[in-house]
Amino acid sequence: MKIIRAKDYKDMSRKAANIISAQVIMKPNAVLGLATGSSPVGTYAQLIDWYNKGDIDFSEVTTINLDEYRGLPREHDQSYWYFMHKNFFDSVNVQPDRIHVPNGSNPDAAEACREYDAIIQRAGGIDLQLLGIGHDGHIGFNEPGAAFELGTHCVDLTKETIEANKRFFNNDESLVPRQAYTMGIKTIMQARKVLMVASGADKAEIIKKAFFGPVTPEVPASILQMHPDFVLVGDQAALSLV
Repeated sequence: MKIIRAKDYKDMSRKAANIISAQVIMKPNAVLGLATGSSPVGTYAQLIDWYNKGDIDFSEVTTINLDEYRGLPREHDQSYWYFMHKNFFDSVNVQPDRIHVPNGSNPDAAEACREYDAIIQRAGGIDLQLLGIGHDGHIGFNEPGAAFELGTHCVDLTKETIEANKRFFNNDESLVPRQAYTMGIKTIMQARKVLMVASGADKAEIIKKAFFGPVTPEVPASILQMHPDFVLVGDQAALSLV
């Protein structure tokens, strides 16, 4: 495990973008595992800036996103498909047929997850997986207690996750999806490199617990201690306890 300390969110975003851009420069047809949430938005913004300057080319890159809400159409403004296009894909030259996000509109969970695992396999696996971390240590939608050996699967979202997501749905809990399709921890651990971004004092406690405590399914991110090429980029606040 390698820890890179950044001054603040902007510096964290730039350092993380450096690692991703180096991967693409070294392997133009890289398979990038991508994440949603507030943590990686700055990283995507930095990559877009470098793309606009001609410093990086995504035309041969394949992207595979971590997760998607079950039951939301792609066009919904809270779907992760929508999020990724708004914050990254619409501003760079990733080819549309190389963009992959779990199909939240497929009501057949077994089929949706099986198809997504097949997509990852056909791509040759993930070269670099970008992650954030939840306050309870979840990665993707792998909540505490999730089995480490799972591939893509359907999860019931915890009460805490539903509550946290309520603000994105007009504070109406009835509108918040109850399930999601997520890449499993097994798949994440099979990525050749894993890059996590963490920002803010509210992440300090879980960073300490996940990476300086025991490896346990109760803290899903703790398994990353066992990954052969795991890099954590955090700002001063997020790394204040380590």
